[in-house]
Amino acid sequence: MARVETPAGGAQAENAPEEEHLDEWFARRLESQGIPSRFGAPSLARLTAVVALVLALGGLLWALSSVGPKSTTAQTPPPTTPGGHSNTTGGNTGPAPTGKVSWRSVTVDVLNGFGGAGAAGTEADSLRAQGWKVGKTGNASGITQTEVVYLPGHKAEAVAVAHKLGLGAPVKIGDATGVVPSSTSGVAIVLGPDLLPTT
Repeated sequence: MARVETPAGGAQAENAPEEEHLDEWFARRLESQGIPSRFGAPSLARLTAVVALVLALGGLLWALSSVGPKSTTAQTPPPTTPGGHSNTTGGNTGPAPTGKVSWRSVTVDVLNGFGGAGAAGTEADSLRAQGWKVGKTGNASGITQTEVVYLPGHKAEAVAVAHKLGLGAPVKIGDATGVVPSSTSGVAIVLGPDLLPTT
């Protein structure tokens, strides 16, 4: 069996905890093994890293809270009057809230798209006699068949007009041939050689 030898003064080292504070003895033992027993004052780099971490976590929490659940209430634009103008007076002169639009509430512009002499004026008078609200008359070009065109935001009105007249689906003015956006204030009937169907 091997014998453990204690260096001289070992008895004093082993008995040291009794004579000195236990913390100091333990710290000396750790240091003798190459383990630092006490941490020095925190360095500037450590403090900066801790502050940056706290700020990053705070920013992340703030970002997550701002992305949180939103209200599902849809923002509805103010109602528009038949001319396409916003109704800010509080009166109910715009389309019904259900999205249904009556053809009687729509002001239509009439455009001569095939070059027939006086066609736009004649058809505008005919529409007025039938109870339509007619805005301006004007010209377009290259139209082979009567169609309803509309500016963005006026599709529901255009659908009501096209349905009432028995015409095909309305065309967005950007997709219409020979019709410039400034020729209408919202919805226009562009006359082709077939003119308007008789109602």
